[in-house]
Amino acid sequence: MATLGDQIVVKATYSRSERSSRDLAAFAESTLGPNAINPSIYHDADPQNSIDALLARSDIDAVIVILPITKQPEIILKALAAGKHVLSEKPVAKDVATGIDLVRKYVSEYRPKGLVWRVAENYEYEPAYREAGQLVRDGQIGRVISFSATGSIPISKDNKYYKTDWRTVPDVS
Repeated sequence: MATLGDQIVVKATYSRSERSSRDLAAFAESTLGPNAINPSIYHDADPQNSIDALLARSDIDAVIVILPITKQPEIILKALAAGKHVLSEKPVAKDVATGIDLVRKYVSEYRPKGLVWRVAENYEYEPAYREAGQLVRDGQIGRVISFSATGSIPISKDNKYYKTDWRTVPDVS
């Protein structure tokens, strides 16, 4: 079975700061080895190496967007407009209205062009969900008329993830 590192090549990194972009490139090189050799550095301080310059590259097929919640919709749409496939983090927007608008734009403008936008969500790969899906596809449980799933992961105030920056200060993470 192929690993993620076998399937992707990191050609460039972008962050709002040069230092952060360089750190990300170094991490990619140390983690992915030959699949991330000397990635180009893009950041907001240099207009010639901005996000727009990165997205203009014809050798970039897809981008992974891991930015603060309030910045994600703009960059997701910018990447899609540049013809790039996008994998973004969750939550995708600061509020429901912005998220719905983002999804509607993707569905109406970019999905018809064959572009893929996915949100990095791990539950679709959970073994129980995959097994349930296979049972439905195989017709082993009869005709499905409706489906609902509810999950709850309680996080108490003393949990280390409760007060993380991305939850409490969306523009910082």
